[in-house]
Amino acid sequence: MINGRMDKFSLWVLIFMLSACDVADLPFQTEGETILAKSKQLNCTQKRYEQTIDSLWDVVSTRLEKVLPDTMPSGRRENMINIRNATLLKQFKIFYVTLDTTSLNLITRSGAIDSLTALQVSALKLQQEAHEKKVLDFLMKVEKQDPVAARKWNENFLKAAKEDCK
Repeated sequence: MINGRMDKFSLWVLIFMLSACDVADLPFQTEGETILAKSKQLNCTQKRYEQTIDSLWDVVSTRLEKVLPDTMPSGRRENMINIRNATLLKQFKIFYVTLDTTSLNLITRSGAIDSLTALQVSALKLQQEAHEKKVLDFLMKVEKQDPVAARKWNENFLKAAKEDCK
């Protein structure tokens, strides 16, 4: 210091030393945040698929409630309305042949969308399994250096699984 002031060299040394301290924490922070963001993304993708399928079959159920005759045996009528699978609906041949074209097309399209979504869900499950391994590897690495931080990260991952998606 010169005359109570820090010279430029001393200031740069101080800034470098302070930033060097942060860099030691940065790999865990950056890696953890990246993995956490991926966890949230995968969870939200799964929820969107579930919502898509639920909405799809809700539309079919609503349509069936309107077009199926009230004279049908109530148990069979309720079963048809509540089934969320085109192949199973088509097994009700006696009643299936009485449905209007719009309803038949809706069931067929819903079955096709459901099948495609099931393929997407299968691919997502593989991504989730691979990601879970990354999470566990990360937590084990953090645990070796900082058990308290590992518990906090684990809590963050658990919270992410329960968070609402945007």
